[in-house]
Amino acid sequence: MSAPFFRRTRTLCVAISSFLISTIPLPAIAMEAAGEITLSQAVEAALAGHPRLAAFAFERQAAEGRTLQSSRAPNPELDFELANTGGSYPLLSRSETAVTYSQPLEWEKKAVRVRRSEAESALLGRNQQSTRLNVIADVMRAFVTLQGAQNRLALVREAQVLAASLKGIATERVAAGAISPIEETRAAVALSLAAADVARAGRTVEAARRELSTAIGEANPSFASAAGELPENLAVPDVGDLVPRLAGNPDLARWDLERAVRQAALDVEKSLARPDVTIRGGVKFQREDSQFSFLAGFTVPLAINNRNEGAIREAQAKLSANDLERREADIRLRGQLGVRHAAMAAAAREASTLKGESLAGAQNAYDAVNEGYRLGKFRYLDVLDAARVLLETRVRYVDAIVDLNLARVDVERLVAQDRSK
Repeated sequence: MSAPFFRRTRTLCVAISSFLISTIPLPAIAMEAAGEITLSQAVEAALAGHPRLAAFAFERQAAEGRTLQSSRAPNPELDFELANTGGSYPLLSRSETAVTYSQPLEWEKKAVRVRRSEAESALLGRNQQSTRLNVIADVMRAFVTLQGAQNRLALVREAQVLAASLKGIATERVAAGAISPIEETRAAVALSLAAADVARAGRTVEAARRELSTAIGEANPSFASAAGELPENLAVPDVGDLVPRLAGNPDLARWDLERAVRQAALDVEKSLARPDVTIRGGVKFQREDSQFSFLAGFTVPLAINNRNEGAIREAQAKLSANDLERREADIRLRGQLGVRHAAMAAAAREASTLKGESLAGAQNAYDAVNEGYRLGKFRYLDVLDAARVLLETRVRYVDAIVDLNLARVDVERLVAQDRSK
């Protein structure tokens, strides 16, 4: 089915809009939005305002805050001590006053904390890239789904127009005594079913429209429909050419940065096992003889009960698991690529078969039976059967094209193809 076919169908639907409006109870909200939206506009709107992407600005600020905090040294301490050396009144008898300044000294702990924060910031950038591609893919899937729903609606609308035409012919022939009244009853039932199909297809379009709105990041749709025709590109790339491009998938590439984060986390835990020396300095004043003396010293924690062994072991285990998790991600992505490529190839073959043989044959059969019915050569049931086959073939072709494009979107996401650039 070519693009001109869909354009002719839309033109036909516009010409009979007054008839359809009276028979299709589309949701009222579908009439509130106006205008079409193109795929590029939908992607641009999602990238500009989707909450999932906007949240990364705050994630970036949080990462900057962690890096800043990790670069700070421990705060010093100021001790003030007043000691009574005798007598009943401490402030009037012999006493000593000491003021001491203490400063913990870290051994490379600040450096490893900063390295971990910087590694986490780099990983955040990779996660942002992955989320960006996910948003684009979600918009493209929803856009293709809406286009497919619109095309199905156009087809069932055309079927309804044909059913109405056949109903008129049956009424005329019954009035002329050429056929039994049961034929008119059958035509009326077929028209009623066609109207129900149109109403159902209309609801599907509205649901797909809202799915696209959600993918863009809108609470309510700001558009009435998806612009353009469903791409009918039946070309399928070779899977061997796609596999090397998996290396650019951020879901796989992130594991190299994840290793750096886990290595830095291990270094932090190891640094915590080394005790920090605290140096002290101060002065002491003796009231009795008004003498000052200077104080100096240091404190070294004894790593006897806690050497941070558990945290170090946990960090080592996570680091060791990184390569296995990366391998699992690579296997999973390769499997997904194979599945989606096979689905794309199958949909392309089905669409090619339907377009090359089935559509033309179903159309010719219907035209011949319909014309013969007008001349009294065929029964109404023959016309209904030919119309049903033609409609099912057209809908199946649209479904194949939709499946082809959805699989293509999935493949492009797996190989990290960015449609916004």
